[in-house]
Amino acid sequence: MLIDPNRLWVEVQDDVTDFISMGRTVFAKHVIRCDVEIRPEEEVVVVDSQRRVVAVGRAILSGEEMLVFQRGIAVRIRRGVAESGSKSES
Repeated sequence: MLIDPNRLWVEVQDDVTDFISMGRTVFAKHVIRCDVEIRPEEEVVVVDSQRRVVAVGRAILSGEEMLVFQRGIAVRIRRGVAESGSKSES
């Protein structure tokens, strides 16, 4: 799914999208760009460089912190697109 979000998005490096799509945590060092108006505890959409949705989760850092920090958790993933057990599966 391709999206062009105006708010609450985090773009990550393509080499970590497989892990994140399986529900793994997004670390600050993997964030390329993001909405600088993100506040901690807000729900965000995680996308790759092609703007494909990788996962959704809760921001731990602010948008500005995600861009500056090189350590720490940026987004705790709630659901990755590659996780099994989605409600649409039969």
